[in-house]
Amino acid sequence: MAKRKARKAAKENPVIYKGKRGRMARGRRSALPVRPWQVASILLAISVTVVAYTWRPGAHRDDTPHVTSLANTWRAEPGDVAAFADTMATRAVDVLAGLGVPEEHIAVRRLPEHRNSAMRWELSSDIPEDIPLAVSNLWLTRLAHRLGGSVVEGRENLKGEQLSMLVGLDGQRTNLITLRRSPYVKRTRGRIAIIIDDCGYQSRELLSGFCELPVPVTFSIFPGERETVWASDRAIHAGHEVMVHLPMEPINYPKQDPGQGAIFTHHNYDRIRQTTSNAIQAVPGARGINNHMGSRVTEDRRVIGYVLDEIKSQGLFFIDSVTSKHSVAYNVALEMGIPAGRNVQFIDLTEDPGQMEQSLRALSMKARQHGTAIGIAHAKLATLQSLRAGIPGLRKEGFEFVTVSQAIN
Repeated sequence: MAKRKARKAAKENPVIYKGKRGRMARGRRSALPVRPWQVASILLAISVTVVAYTWRPGAHRDDTPHVTSLANTWRAEPGDVAAFADTMATRAVDVLAGLGVPEEHIAVRRLPEHRNSAMRWELSSDIPEDIPLAVSNLWLTRLAHRLGGSVVEGRENLKGEQLSMLVGLDGQRTNLITLRRSPYVKRTRGRIAIIIDDCGYQSRELLSGFCELPVPVTFSIFPGERETVWASDRAIHAGHEVMVHLPMEPINYPKQDPGQGAIFTHHNYDRIRQTTSNAIQAVPGARGINNHMGSRVTEDRRVIGYVLDEIKSQGLFFIDSVTSKHSVAYNVALEMGIPAGRNVQFIDLTEDPGQMEQSLRALSMKARQHGTAIGIAHAKLATLQSLRAGIPGLRKEGFEFVTVSQAIN
C-alpha cells in the first residue's frame, strides 16, 4: 500500500534531486558531514538515552511460539540497490508512523532516474516536537542496517530543528530523508491490549501481582489447572478481562505436547466442539479464546473452523496467537462473523529486561501506526516486573490500555 502511495505521489509531484549538500540542512553544523566513526559513537549514546526514555514443570506446556514477529525480514544482497531503495522508502514511512508521526505529514517522492546517480526516493516529513530527532535518527538507522544498507551521511542544523539523512547500499546513495520538527504537528496516540498467557498454575501471589497492574489486561487461563477458577474470579473482581487459553496441536507434536484437553487435527467435528465447550465451561466468566501452541491446527481451515463454530455458538471472541506465520485462524474467524483479533508482538520471548523493554516499545509503535495493537506476555515474575516498569512511561506518552474485547471492537 505504501509503495502504491509513493508511486502515485511521484507521478503527481516529481522532484529532481540536485545533489547539493546545501539543500540538506542549514547552519554551520551542516558544513561537516558525520564520519562513520562519529555515527557509531552517536548511535551508542542514543541507544543509552532511548533505554532511559512458566509454569514449566515439564515439557508438555512449552509455549515457545513459531513466529516471533510479523515484521518483514527481507535483507538486500550486494547489488540489490533498487530493491533496497524501494523497501527503505516504504518501511521508513512505517517507522515514522510507529513513532507517532501522522501519515498525512509524510511525503514520499520518486525521483527521476539519472545516469550517474542511484538516488530513487526522497522522503520529507514534519514531525511533532516531542519526538527527538535523535530517536528518529536511531530508528531509521536501525531500519537501514536491518535491510542491509547504511546511513551514508547525516546532518542536523544549528537549532536542532531539522535532520537530513542520506541512506544507501554498497556505498551508493539511494534515499534522502529530511525531518523537520514542527509545533503544529500533534503526535498520534494508540490503544494497547496486553494478554497475560498461561495463567492457572502459578502461585496466587504472582497472579495477584498481575491483577494489581494499574491498567486493564486480559488474562488467558488454562482450563483445568490448580488455580484456574481462583485466577478467573480474582482477575474479574480486579476489573480485568478473562479468556480461555485453549491448547492446540503444534506442528512438531509430540516433541512439543500441548497437554490435556488439546485440540488435534485428527479429532472429528463433535469431539472438537465438545473439547472447546468443556474448556469454556472450565474458565468462569471467559469472554473469548486464544490458542496455546496450535501451529498445526491454526493452519487447517477445516479444524479451526470446527473450533470457531463452538466459539460462535457461545458468543465469544477469538484471538489468533500467531504461533505460525501460515495461520488462517484470524481470517476464518472474520469470514464467520466472529469478533476477532491477532497478536502482533510477543513481549517476553526472553526474560532479559532490555529485550522485554524493546518488545513493549515495538508494541507501542504498532499501536501508534495502526491505532490499536494486541501483544502477548506470560505469567512470569520477570514479565510482571517489566510491565510494572514500562507501563507508566507509555501512559505518560498518552497510550490508552484496553482489554482485548475493547481492542477488537
